[in-house]
Amino acid sequence: MVKPVEEKIKTRTRKIPAKYIREVVNGKPYYYKGYKSVMNGTKQIEEIMGSSSLQSFLVAFISGILFSKINRKKYSLTTNETGLHLGTKNNLATDIGIFLKEKVVLNDKYFEIAPEIAIEVDVKIETDKDLDYVFSKSDEMMNFGTERILWVLTKHKKIFVFSKNETTQILDWNKDVVVMEGVVLNLHDLLEEEDVNHLLA
Repeated sequence: MVKPVEEKIKTRTRKIPAKYIREVVNGKPYYYKGYKSVMNGTKQIEEIMGSSSLQSFLVAFISGILFSKINRKKYSLTTNETGLHLGTKNNLATDIGIFLKEKVVLNDKYFEIAPEIAIEVDVKIETDKDLDYVFSKSDEMMNFGTERILWVLTKHKKIFVFSKNETTQILDWNKDVVVMEGVVLNLHDLLEEEDVNHLLA
């Protein structure tokens, strides 16, 4: 009796195009959330590169509040996924950055300095380990000079506060959060004043 020949099926690992990379943190690429759906044809790339309605509202809202509170003679405030090129292994983006004006160079390239303060709204990369990414990116930014990083997590209405030489805090967003000296935010109260808390899903 002749035994049937078993076919060995070779599986190929598809190379992920560089255009799907949102950030590189300490040499590790992180891809846009939803990039797998683009690769399998169920979504267009434009569908994964934007922010949600809640994320975009919060970034604009927080930026507007900070613009009126910070010392703009001393600091520059940026938004719109500010690009940060911090050495050969780090190309990052931050939702809101507050930079010392004396260090800033404005041109058509990424900033090559870290912001003094960074604020992130949610995790926008493809990962099943959100906290690993949050901690890794925050540590790397602080290594390059960022003094404080705030992560606003909308699903749980929590704010992580990372500061150099201080214990990491996890706060409900109805608590006062120190952004920097003289600047304190209470996200819940500010949204209540804006009359939008009831719109949050």
